[in-house]
Amino acid sequence: MNESYSEEEILLRASQGDSEAFGVLYERYAQRIFNYVYYRTGNLHDAEDLTARVFQRALKHIHRY
Repeated sequence: MNESYSEEEILLRASQGDSEAFGVLYERYAQRIFNYVYYRTGNLHDAEDLTARVFQRALKHIHRY
């Protein structure tokens, strides 16, 4: 998928089940989410686990967006 799509287009495609679009969202936001969680927890393993959970829940509920 072309990463030059607008944020809205990516979200729309992801909410319609486009796994490539969800992958783009993951690539764009995983490091930011990890950094935030690591800053808050101070624990590498917890930050990795919680970041994975964020994306698992996002994927599970993306159709509601």
